[in-house]
Amino acid sequence: MANRSKVLLSLVALVTLVASVAFLFGGFGVSLHPMFTHGAGLSSTDYYPPSGSDPWGTTFDSNGNVWLAMPGCDPTPMCSSSTPPGKIAVFNPSGLGWPNNYTLPSGYAQALFLAIDSQGNVWFPMPMDNAIGMFNPSNNTFQQWTVPTASSGPWGIAIDHNGMIWFTEHYGNKIGRFDPSNHTFIEIPTPASNSLPYGITVDNSNNVWFTENNSAVALIGEYTSGGQLQEYKIRTGSTSNLTPHLITVDPNGNIWWSEGWSTAIGELVVSKASSGTNSGVTEYTYQTTCSSCGSHTSGIGVDGSGQIWFDDSLQSIFGSFPDSGSGSFAIYATPTANSHPHDGMNVDSQNRIFFDEEFANKLAEAVQSGVPTPSPAVTPSPTASSTPQGRRWRRIRSSGPIRRIGARRAMGKAGVGMPIARVPLLSPVTRGRSPTEAASTMRCLDLLLAMLKSSSVAR
Repeated sequence: MANRSKVLLSLVALVTLVASVAFLFGGFGVSLHPMFTHGAGLSSTDYYPPSGSDPWGTTFDSNGNVWLAMPGCDPTPMCSSSTPPGKIAVFNPSGLGWPNNYTLPSGYAQALFLAIDSQGNVWFPMPMDNAIGMFNPSNNTFQQWTVPTASSGPWGIAIDHNGMIWFTEHYGNKIGRFDPSNHTFIEIPTPASNSLPYGITVDNSNNVWFTENNSAVALIGEYTSGGQLQEYKIRTGSTSNLTPHLITVDPNGNIWWSEGWSTAIGELVVSKASSGTNSGVTEYTYQTTCSSCGSHTSGIGVDGSGQIWFDDSLQSIFGSFPDSGSGSFAIYATPTANSHPHDGMNVDSQNRIFFDEEFANKLAEAVQSGVPTPSPAVTPSPTASSTPQGRRWRRIRSSGPIRRIGARRAMGKAGVGMPIARVPLLSPVTRGRSPTEAASTMRCLDLLLAMLKSSSVAR
């Protein structure tokens, strides 16, 4: 009878403690989800920003923090004039959550893409008010400059090795350069008056590369460091559905871009390039995983181990392909289904892949297993104070490739799902919490384990 009473008391105490721990987790804003895998090779996680919506472009600062543009609208092709100024959020991948969240001042529009200069200033185009903006984290101030061409739609942004700010004028059919030292603009029109320039990047030789997004034009543009505009064809035949989107440079100096409605990525081997032709160009198509979803290859980035990364907003997938041009695609599902991964694809110096999940209102992170990462670890960045932070919510999923397919043709079967045998149970509970919160959580868990042990002994 005594033993039964001990067991009953232990169970009552256990239920009370479990309820307390559940309440504690809820108070911390932690959303626990099971971990699953569809194979080996990659784990992915996504995070809710503290405030703001419609995450878009990303960039990294010198301390490894991820900066995320949150326009609060989905330009189709522009946002309403009544849309309030957007936000820029800062995420610390080392586990410290969202240290800063900035709201653009009154009189500003919304940032879409971001780039950080050597001084740590954050630059961003604002197509909705036809301006280039800058945020200085050291003194928490914003500035903006109006682009000379009216309604030009400044869109993609990049910074060259001399500190010049380059941007595409999506509706002005130009690229532009802004000099931060004297606040002057230079604009370079494309030959076609309907080219719709979109993505932009700078190579190691300080040449500026950009995409001409209109399928009726569908070119890759280059503005050389010597001041010469050159254009390269992607195809010699029909360019229907070919809408070159974002653009990047691989470690070999070759140019890669996402192809929008073509369900493909493209490459230009610069050593073989010839202006006015498609010499040196190869397109690589991948197989979709949803036959009824449509397809749009949006973001693109490159890691340090020879992989080109991209995402498909309508398929809700992301994937990689060897920059050698041979091998097979690895395709992965996004952490949240139907999340619309879009133009925020970027790879940091530790080979972690980040991208926006626009419709899920999250920032996603994918970590490759077996890929070396530099050391030492990234340390937190001292930044100016900002608006108060909400608590961080996380959704965790570990996933390998759900399908591997060769370039232009299928090469394999879908991966077989299986649960992870060993997972870091406490990581989603304590990661991102303050030391006090984490310690309280651990004390409760220690009490829970002790109670389980005593209950077992009583029985």
